[in-house]
Amino acid sequence: MRHLRTALALVVAIGSTQAFAQPSATQKLRVAVMDLSGSALKMQQATSGLGGGMPGVQTTTTIALPAPAEFARGLTEMLGTVLIKTGRFTVLERAAMVQIDQEQALAAAGKTTKETGAKTGAILGAQLMITGDITGFAYAKSSIGGKMANVLKGLTVTTERVTAQVVIDLRLVDPSTSELIFSAKGEGKASQTGVAADLTKGDKSWGGGGSTSTPLGEASRDALASAVKALMVGMPKIAWTGRVIDVRDGVVYVNATAVDGMKPGLALLVYEQQPALIDPETGKALGAPERQVGTIVIDKVLEKFSTAKVTAGDSVTRGHVLRFKAP
Repeated sequence: MRHLRTALALVVAIGSTQAFAQPSATQKLRVAVMDLSGSALKMQQATSGLGGGMPGVQTTTTIALPAPAEFARGLTEMLGTVLIKTGRFTVLERAAMVQIDQEQALAAAGKTTKETGAKTGAILGAQLMITGDITGFAYAKSSIGGKMANVLKGLTVTTERVTAQVVIDLRLVDPSTSELIFSAKGEGKASQTGVAADLTKGDKSWGGGGSTSTPLGEASRDALASAVKALMVGMPKIAWTGRVIDVRDGVVYVNATAVDGMKPGLALLVYEQQPALIDPETGKALGAPERQVGTIVIDKVLEKFSTAKVTAGDSVTRGHVLRFKAP
């Protein structure tokens, strides 16, 4: 539990850091957390011993343990939790991401109208996508023991040590251009030692679950917290943006609340995103220019959205991008 407490304390420290610059200390960036891949998740097994089982002779056996089932998926969910605990990110729900993927597929197939179709790359208005890989993984059990003289017949006294090491590389990606913005690495280690007495003719089974109370769980938490801290300290400044949810009877509905810095009287600039610029030689998306179409002023801040009125321009509509006015 010591490692788990350390990891959680690190998460709290991340939440209070001022290294991640934003227009306001309370504004959150919307991020889509993609599944972590697991290039290092390969089972390896090695056994070494000393002695031949004679009374008083000690043997050492080390066995590499495989990663639990769905280990990479579990780390992805843990990553989302760590990001939320920082107080600096709004993590998009996985179920909603699956739904938007389906909507994007329909739009790409021409089965929806241009206005209602989901735009590829704009995952639920995510400002950033976070992806990554489990690049380091070591999980092993070592047993040190042997038959002891003048002890109960058939009894073996064994000292066991379970160790775990997890290395995670996280990458920040611009969802509109697929450009890599920043990457960071985090590493976690944990171990646990105990004593067990087992009959020599019996085999002791060890369950390698993914619980946070196990060495593997603690190492995973430490690695994730370390990687997220490195991201927040080193990543470039990302300007906050919001979106127009809808415009009804002159009322503009905004997908931002108090935690995003919304307050009555706040003026926001409204932009229309133009078609993406594609390099004719490389085919790479270079981003999309924006055209200012108006200004709105927030009048009410509610729990899940805010409302505003148009003060300049007459073409504000659903999906338009919102930005703070320069001071």
